[in-house]
Amino acid sequence: MRCASLVFEATLPYALRDDLSFCRVDGHLVFIDIRDDRYFRLPDRLERSFDACIDGHANNDIDVLLARNILVPTPDELPIKIAKSQHPVRSAIEESASSEVHFKGVLDVFALVFSIRRQLRSKSLKSVVSAVTAFRQRKQPSQMSLRDGGVDELLCQASTEFRLARAYVPVENICLLDSLAMVKFLARRKLHANIVFGVTSHPFSAHCWVQVEDLVLNDTVGHARAHTPILVV
Repeated sequence: MRCASLVFEATLPYALRDDLSFCRVDGHLVFIDIRDDRYFRLPDRLERSFDACIDGHANNDIDVLLARNILVPTPDELPIKIAKSQHPVRSAIEESASSEVHFKGVLDVFALVFSIRRQLRSKSLKSVVSAVTAFRQRKQPSQMSLRDGGVDELLCQASTEFRLARAYVPVENICLLDSLAMVKFLARRKLHANIVFGVTSHPFSAHCWVQVEDLVLNDTVGHARAHTPILVV
């Protein structure tokens, strides 16, 4: 699983372990482990050592980072990537997108929400996210310009339809559940969108939302930008 990233070229034969992604928040590194469904920080000394690895410098704690399965050996000199997503500047919630609630749409959203909720309770986060992104890939048109104004309008209309129908589903709104369901709802309509996972610190909190380039579909611009992206899928 790969995330959109800003790349720092490291010269050491180590790579970040698959299913890990990280970002820098308030001067510290925060990691997400999509395989084990957890967020974590490194002790200060290991954080400095990991920073040195990003810059391509060997240090005495490489063995510890390898033992903790943060870094893995690689035969190639691969870059270590820090998560980055395009800053949102527009929100479908804050723009006037006309849409109507149809019985079929309510049934679709109802089924998606309950299906995703059941999967999140019985399967790993990685497997659920992978299944949704694989479904999105299968439904993705061979050619689509996400900057096309017509596509933006369709995204806003479809996401508004989802949110209106979601109000009729008797399940608590949860950002992860709703974002996964919305991405699949959009994919069924041949519309591609990403889920952005973000974090804050002091106090720590985690959040996710659906985004296409600079357009947020199920959150406000301010709330999304209050979080630092840590993973984009």
